[in-house]
Amino acid sequence: MSGTFEVRPSGGPLGADVAGFAADHATLDEIGRLQVALRRHLVLRLRDTALTDAAQAALSRQFRTLSSDAAAGDTAAGPPSAILRVTNMKNLDGTPTGVLGDGEVSWHTDGWFKERPFAVATLRALIVPAAGGDTHFSNMHAAYDTLPGPLRAAVAGRSIHHQTVYTEAGPLRPGMSPPANADIRTWPGVDHPIMRLPAGAGRPCLYLGRRKQACIAGLPLDESEAMLDALWHHATQDALIWTQHWRVGDVLIWDNRCVLHRRDAFDPNSARLLHRTSEVGERPEFARSG
Repeated sequence: MSGTFEVRPSGGPLGADVAGFAADHATLDEIGRLQVALRRHLVLRLRDTALTDAAQAALSRQFRTLSSDAAAGDTAAGPPSAILRVTNMKNLDGTPTGVLGDGEVSWHTDGWFKERPFAVATLRALIVPAAGGDTHFSNMHAAYDTLPGPLRAAVAGRSIHHQTVYTEAGPLRPGMSPPANADIRTWPGVDHPIMRLPAGAGRPCLYLGRRKQACIAGLPLDESEAMLDALWHHATQDALIWTQHWRVGDVLIWDNRCVLHRRDAFDPNSARLLHRTSEVGERPEFARSG
């Protein structure tokens, strides 16, 4: 019988456990139900899985239809899912075998600096430390709904300019040169609406990207900094957050358009290895304020 899995809400502002879902041979009906659950809960967790990389990539690709562009067969939605190693493990010569190391990773949405940011991500735990390395998620639909009136009015119709010169870790991105001046308003980048209506979501959300080296287009830098501080303070309050404490075999699926996430640091002498896939979504569109 299809569609027999169970979705168990976390009881928090977002997140749900999915029990009884056979990811490696799901039916179309089951995939449809899972997509509906993701739209509702924003983060889904499958525990005690034994997925291969290929099965994870295949599952990830099922969520391209969250983007109306991808559903229409837009080839710009990207190639088949590729596995990214999120780890602090190193080769014998000391070079990293993956990305993000063992330090804290601050609040962000994946691919915020792209014209078409990622719509959905999946993350599968292969090795986890005994403590630390937790991942926290914040509900950006709820952040939009509870945005104070004066701040809502101030950001209505505005965009954030996300620079594309430097990576979040500091080095220059491939093909980029150091900016001629320190005014980030003049740096190469992309502009995305602060109030976003994700395709197929049916409701708006805040879309903040990453705090560092960003500015609100069209504002003096001091006004931009104050407004961004207020937005980030509101969007990362405890009432909006759910936390994932990782176990080996956990798979998380999240709607990257509608959540922020961050990671805690962990003991650098402990190994941590997770495999991530991401699906490219649509270009962000403005939501009407109200």
